[in-house]
Amino acid sequence: MVVLAVGILYLFPRVQLISESLLAQIEESEALPEIPKITELKAIYITSNTALGPSMDNIINLVKETELNSLVIDYDSRMKKLVRRLRFAGIFPVARILAFQHNGRALAHPELAVKNANGDLWKDSGGRYWLDPSGEETQKIILEEAREAAKMGFGEINLDYIRFPSDGKLENTIYPFWSANGGKKISRSDVITKFSKYITDNLKKEFPNIKVSADLFGYLLLRDNDLGIGQSITELSQIFDYIYPMVYPSHYDSGNFNFTNPGEHPYEVVFQSLELGKKIFEKHQVPFENIRPWIQDFNLGAFYTPEMVRLQMKATADAGLTKGWSVWNPNNKYRKEIFLTE
Repeated sequence: MVVLAVGILYLFPRVQLISESLLAQIEESEALPEIPKITELKAIYITSNTALGPSMDNIINLVKETELNSLVIDYDSRMKKLVRRLRFAGIFPVARILAFQHNGRALAHPELAVKNANGDLWKDSGGRYWLDPSGEETQKIILEEAREAAKMGFGEINLDYIRFPSDGKLENTIYPFWSANGGKKISRSDVITKFSKYITDNLKKEFPNIKVSADLFGYLLLRDNDLGIGQSITELSQIFDYIYPMVYPSHYDSGNFNFTNPGEHPYEVVFQSLELGKKIFEKHQVPFENIRPWIQDFNLGAFYTPEMVRLQMKATADAGLTKGWSVWNPNNKYRKEIFLTE
């Protein structure tokens, strides 16, 4: 789903966060300061275009002037200088990497992509291409990109679209590797679980201090199954350092939680989702601890005011979670009044 949000960019006065001498040090020094120690993540999402563009000054000012301590950034190989700047500013950098939904990789490596019966690349309902999650070469490519991000100095690798497709004409999908075994193919959840172990084990072997996380469907907190996309939330929570369920209120169906429009009830939807998730974790005897919800800051289902965004943060805390949250606005138009100031 492509979400278009309308927001207001608040421009903050430029503050002297880093002196000219320190800027020179960032350019010339080979030694990076230690990655900031973060126990309760408070992050916002940033696209690669924003991260590499002129508005990044305002984003960094926003982080330094509020309770925020981290940025989740769409990874790009050109970000070495930015990561150094964030590390020197004491901001925890998280690299968001797309796994199996990736147009560029599918077009560059059609032999790894999901196809239609006629051999054309298969598209989901949003017109996006997918890679076969069980392909070993695909998994190696994703691992290599994560290794590059870790070498660059990111403190956490966050994997998104770590799943099978959920929409479109799924009955037409042909997987070059997963379908090759016919009736003997392993389950979707086994494919995703095996990949998750592969990438976390290899990253942590080379980078012992790196954190690895995954974005998961919020609906997994309501259903004790993999939703047909291969995400077993209780198993994945035991593999990754953190999981980020996308509990955006607007993404729930009418009737969920007895609300005609769940998007109008941010606190209740997030709180009840997490409370239901606890029961699933308890059933499987898995600690409900390393959960960091994605929080909605875009206008879908309702016009999202700063108060509605903060209510989701309150719901997270009221559910007993202490590892933090990350706020998603696809346009990166974040309003300062959403966040507490020191």
